[in-house]
Amino acid sequence: MYRSPLKLALLLCLLSISACTAAVSYNPSFEGRMMPIPGAQLEGRGVILTTEADDNYVFLGGPTSFTGGGTNISIPLGLITKEIAQHTFERMFDGGVVQTRDINSINNYTVVITPRIRNFSYAYNQLKNAGMLVTPQVDISISVDILDSERNNIRSNTFTSGIKDGDSYLMSGNPAERINRLTHEVITDLLNQAASDVYFLIANQRS
Repeated sequence: MYRSPLKLALLLCLLSISACTAAVSYNPSFEGRMMPIPGAQLEGRGVILTTEADDNYVFLGGPTSFTGGGTNISIPLGLITKEIAQHTFERMFDGGVVQTRDINSINNYTVVITPRIRNFSYAYNQLKNAGMLVTPQVDISISVDILDSERNNIRSNTFTSGIKDGDSYLMSGNPAERINRLTHEVITDLLNQAASDVYFLIANQRS
């Protein structure tokens, strides 16, 4: 059946809108508030150990909500997690923290920290506000394994946010960035919990 060029252009336009993907990126200004160190800095330095797959992990998918159901977000969760882990844990050690994919290339470290995203979902909740406003939401889980200087696993924990709300809005030209900001904030909060756990673990061992 013949279709005019105009009709074909309109059809392609509608298809592109319904399959819209918004690509967002790591933004250090989106990071949440870093929790203060519980006590004095720990002696030594830490290592953030990740794999190539960890670093390159990009979530691509749609929301769990009906609102925004025709859209997707591409968000580099691996990079965001690694960078926030760096900023979270480096304050704990007087020697700071280094990042590596090869633990054999690093010497003289106190602990090895391996953060990894285990679950991620997001939503644009319009029902929460009787349809008047949209509330961005994320649900994130991060596992954190801790190895000592002999590479023995001394702690494995999974930190789960549950559904977390961002600031509600009436209209937004870039709703994906609201999810991105909330993602940064929640990952910061989860890694703050992990950092506190690690701090007391090491401090108690040394005492």
